[in-house]
Amino acid sequence: MFDEKKQIVYWRTTALDNLETAEILFEKGKYRECLFFCHLTIEKLLKAHFVSERFRS
Repeated sequence: MFDEKKQIVYWRTTALDNLETAEILFEKGKYRECLFFCHLTIEKLLKAHFVSERFRS
């Protein structure tokens, strides 16, 4: 059984974790690694949005 609310919470929570990691990497001057974690953050937020929109209707 697919629980869309749990999926949305999961994607948002892990996106925030990735954003925090990106901020730390940016402060340390690890820009390539920072961009990778920014990419992960955006991807996870898009997944959360997609699941939210799909199950709204």
